[in-house]
Amino acid sequence: MKIVIVGGDAAGMSAASQVRRLQADWEILVLERGRFTSYAACGIPYWLAGDVDSPEQLITVSPQEFREKRRIDVRTGWNVTRVDAENRTVVARGPAGRDETFPYDRLLLATGGRPVSPAWRGLHFRGVHLLRDLEDGLGVKRTLHQRPRKAVVIGAGYAGLEMAEAMRRRGLAVTVIEKSNRVLAGASAEATRRVSEELAQHEVELRLETTVTGLAGADGSLSAVETSAGPIEAQVALVAIGVKPNTDLARMAGARLGTTGAIKVDERLATSLPDVFAAGDCTEVVHLVSGQPVYVPLALTANRQGRVAGANIAGGDERFSGIVGSAVTKVFDLVLSRTGLSPDEALKAGFDAETVSVEGSSRARYYPGSTPVSVSLTVERSSGRILGAEMAGRDPSLAVRIDLFAMAATFGLSANSFSELDFAYAPPFGPVWEPALQAAYRARRSAASS
Repeated sequence: MKIVIVGGDAAGMSAASQVRRLQADWEILVLERGRFTSYAACGIPYWLAGDVDSPEQLITVSPQEFREKRRIDVRTGWNVTRVDAENRTVVARGPAGRDETFPYDRLLLATGGRPVSPAWRGLHFRGVHLLRDLEDGLGVKRTLHQRPRKAVVIGAGYAGLEMAEAMRRRGLAVTVIEKSNRVLAGASAEATRRVSEELAQHEVELRLETTVTGLAGADGSLSAVETSAGPIEAQVALVAIGVKPNTDLARMAGARLGTTGAIKVDERLATSLPDVFAAGDCTEVVHLVSGQPVYVPLALTANRQGRVAGANIAGGDERFSGIVGSAVTKVFDLVLSRTGLSPDEALKAGFDAETVSVEGSSRARYYPGSTPVSVSLTVERSSGRILGAEMAGRDPSLAVRIDLFAMAATFGLSANSFSELDFAYAPPFGPVWEPALQAAYRARRSAASS
């Protein structure tokens, strides 16, 4: 049996490894257009900031290790240009510039996502970067070696804010430009307020409701970002305005796309083409709270999908049910985490929802290191069902505490049921009344009084 996998990052290599575990003798070929496999793209801002010593530390398993230890034929520098689903072949162009045709019995498309590339003039200037993969990170590193003084980050989502911190910690003067009226679209007003304050505290200039119109340069290098409010001097610009699914191969092969524009797959991660599967940032998934298809590219989702797809490619019958969209980020010392639906998303999904907010503490208030924790909990009015939650504070534990609500949203718990959970307690780790429990009790009382 010949298995071909297009894409050698999280979903692709998770699938390849799973096939190898289940089928010791099958041929597995992975075609990856870049130089690297199985790397932590989420770690790039922290490497650039200096928290991680080298890019090699971001690589989980190298192509050589896959070939030698797992007997997976990984070929880097190969760009797949065509999938012929009828004849079960893929065409790829190798490092030497020649095309080669590879037959398959089963195929996995793990083509990932790609950064949204705007139609601005000047994107070609040295110092302008769209950040998505490790190659992009290496490009930013080369620019930093030229000792730029000023950086502009375009986009105030998770990636943009993480890169703003990285550039500031490198000693650059940093300006963040966002065309909307708030950072972190979808976050609560309280969370966005706290982020804005954190940026100001670390001398990062934030310009909201500002539109980029182009990029200016001299001698091939960036000199300024042109905006609706005038030019902003910069020697480095990071464009982080979003990610879209890389579906070109699937679309040209005739695979069905979903309402989000990503590849539509079933619970087994099979596409509409025979014996063709898809996984990772190129696919749409079901949101377990709303029941609607969504495009939410996340690292854990890609790895989970890769395992399920690999098992099914190898002859199994596993299911990927969906996600609740759990995420966490750090903006300097501020931690923001969320799961499920935001209040706006719940309204758009048709829920009659209410949101309650509480202020708790990360540890017993008298214990050294205790810091405030804010919790916003969104529930369905009639049933009390937990639809989503958000946490903000300065304690790293918020990255784990949000998982309490992720489980609740996944399994449809109500605030009433959640408030009866028996949580562990000791002063160094939390207060008697865990902030998540406080929020659930607040929602429970609100439902009882309405």
